[in-house]
Amino acid sequence: MEVRRGSLISAPAHQVWELVGDATLFARTAGPEHLWTFVVPGTPAGFVGERRVTLTRVRDDQVAATLVERIDMVHGRQVATRNLINGMELTTVVEERGPSSCQLTYVLRTAPADESLAAASLDARLARVSAYVAGEPPPSGRPEVPLPDPVDVQMGQVVVVGTVSAPPAEVWATVRTAGGALAELARPEAATVVTVPGTPAGEVGERICIVAFDPPFVQVLEVVAQDVGRSVTVRYLTAPTTAARTVALMPSALGTQVAITIDFVAPGAELADHERRMRRVAETFLRCYQS
Repeated sequence: MEVRRGSLISAPAHQVWELVGDATLFARTAGPEHLWTFVVPGTPAGFVGERRVTLTRVRDDQVAATLVERIDMVHGRQVATRNLINGMELTTVVEERGPSSCQLTYVLRTAPADESLAAASLDARLARVSAYVAGEPPPSGRPEVPLPDPVDVQMGQVVVVGTVSAPPAEVWATVRTAGGALAELARPEAATVVTVPGTPAGEVGERICIVAFDPPFVQVLEVVAQDVGRSVTVRYLTAPTTAARTVALMPSALGTQVAITIDFVAPGAELADHERRMRRVAETFLRCYQS
């Protein structure tokens, strides 16, 4: 279904087009919630075919990531994008209404179940544009999402240990560059791994953004602990629930003993299912390091 929202904006059409047609500039209208936006290397910035990742702050310990592709554009008037993760298509139309005003319309194709949330999201976009062109601070807050009923949550942990036939220094290089995070992708060589600007590369506090397309995939990790050459702990900022992974290395007669620990939080009734899934994830990482 289509959700349509529009508003008369008190600014010339060319000014509003510059704002909504430039994803980097538009991202700034989110104010302090905006963290970073970047064009995926190898795609044409500002043209049809551009693929872009945008990161926004949900909470101090959680980041929302979008991966969109520009699928159509009429310069100065209209741009359409597709969210590669959820399939939603957003069309933005700017129509001149005089020398100092224009009509800004958003049309979002989404599932009927998401209609109310989509409408709130588009209303928030319009409010951000109006505030930005008026020189006012961005409206505070994100569209409200109904909170699920409280559930009993419990902490879980899985540990997988194996041996890699390589010295710790070689294994560390793979572990620390997040290469193992791509192990479950069909074409990991097509992925992009980048350090989020403003975070310390190679140190505690670094945030690592991983982007791939087979399947579409965006993940943000934060390094929360590190003993260089021996162990590193990362927290998953884009995960729906709290999760952290620690990889510890120990020299052994056969090369390197690798211990992978995943700590997670899950509803008590689903703890066993989460544990099985996390164990498969840990085993996948181990196979990646062993290959």
